Amino acid sequence: MRLISKLTIILSIIFIVGCCRQGEKVSVVSSPSGDIVIKFFLLKNGSPAYTVAYKDILVIDTSGMNFEFRDQQPFGENLKVYSILRESVNEEWEMPWGEQRMVQNKYNEMIVNLEETVNLKRKFNIYFKAYDDGIGFRYEFLKQSGVDSLIIIDENSEFNLTGNHDCWWIPGDWDIYEHLYNTTKFTDIDAISKRNHYGLAQTYIPENAVNTPVTMRMDNGLHLSFHEANLTDYSGMTLKIDKDKLSMTSELVGSERYGYKVKRALPFLTPWRTIQISEDAGGLIESNLIVNLNEPNRLGDMSWFIPKKYMGIWWEMHIGTKSWDLASGKHGATTKNAKKFIDFASKNNIKGLLIEGWNTGWEHWIGFEDREGVFDFVTPYPDYDIDEVVAYAKAKGVEIIMHHETSAAPRTYDQQMDTAFALMNKHGMTSVKTGYVGKIIPKGEYHHGQWMVNHYRKVIEKAAKHNIAVNAHEPIKATGIRRTYPNAISREGLRGQEFNAWAMDGGNPPEH
Repeated sequence: MRLISKLTIILSIIFIVGCCRQGEKVSVVSSPSGDIVIKFFLLKNGSPAYTVAYKDILVIDTSGMNFEFRDQQPFGENLKVYSILRESVNEEWEMPWGEQRMVQNKYNEMIVNLEETVNLKRKFNIYFKAYDDGIGFRYEFLKQSGVDSLIIIDENSEFNLTGNHDCWWIPGDWDIYEHLYNTTKFTDIDAISKRNHYGLAQTYIPENAVNTPVTMRMDNGLHLSFHEANLTDYSGMTLKIDKDKLSMTSELVGSERYGYKVKRALPFLTPWRTIQISEDAGGLIESNLIVNLNEPNRLGDMSWFIPKKYMGIWWEMHIGTKSWDLASGKHGATTKNAKKFIDFASKNNIKGLLIEGWNTGWEHWIGFEDREGVFDFVTPYPDYDIDEVVAYAKAKGVEIIMHHETSAAPRTYDQQMDTAFALMNKHGMTSVKTGYVGKIIPKGEYHHGQWMVNHYRKVIEKAAKHNIAVNAHEPIKATGIRRTYPNAISREGLRGQEFNAWAMDGGNPPEH
């Protein structure tokens, strides 16, 4: 059941006059409760800027918004506002699985239509949404005469803070989120020296930047979390730290293969830049801002997927008693071992069993430069009888969860997905754990860049056509896409339990 109440008001060049540091006219949009207020205005050079306040407490001071392109002049100066559109929405939508059944999506929106007063007189829109639990803004690039696409070199969305807040953060990284969390004052963020992952795909960024979400607590107890929503056909965003200015600026993940951050055909919308705001930490957990800023469910009925607890053949590999590959002589994914795990799962009411290392190719994945074509996703090792294991599991009330490790060679996976998902359909498997261990092939692409963002989405969309749910390992971060594609069920991206099996860096301390 979906209840929608919508009021749309179209205003043409109307400003609500207010105060800001520059003394300019401002346009205002407030959250439904009135507690959160976004002010938009143009600086004296015609550059767009905004502020955010909560109950009259300034949360974000005057912050700029501009872009740099290849083969075009930068965008963000000499602008004028030619119209403003407003909309209020109050609706409910149903979560097929997750934290709650019905989600309220209630916000006020302001769309600022901008145009250059010089040069090409390009047009550009900025969308602002004010919720009771935070705000989001995004950009819309419109059609241009004689130009069919844009190449973004840098997006410069600023978040200027109003104090030296307590911060919880991990270093900015183009490939992983598996760093230890740090708790410091904003001015003590040192992402360059705090890189603390000894894994297979860490990226060294020579800038003091943090991954999102980054969480903060102001002196008055107000909690903030900075992130993004609806990351679609765009590069992931890190946040560059300026300690002196108490400021963060968006820093997009790049592509060394192409030498830019994003390439998009016109027209297009960027992801939402988000700030969740709560008077306590619990409010951040309860917030639905991120999922609400995504599009509605495109898949419809999800009754084929049932959330469940699962266990797996994988921990033995991490502690060294078993191995993923057959040649080692201690292969873990055998028919015999799988049956032992199925018996345990059935006895303890655990409904799923993940089996890693079942398919050929594991002898040639870690440490090899050329990993294209290493794995296929339908051929089991000779000591693993997939038909026998699946039949045994079904008889015990346990579903086998498929494992597809790509070894960070997504083009190989692209070629085999249809066949691999068809095998899952044959055996009645409804969930797959994908993996992307290692440096991305082709060289110069990164896990969190636009090229891989599009690959992750392709997997979700193709899996959906086969009624398959996806748990991605080495993923792109969660930006609420599960609302649109509810078969995106989970991610294994943070530094988790497996690190406690490895003595090289002492595991995970309580602080983490």
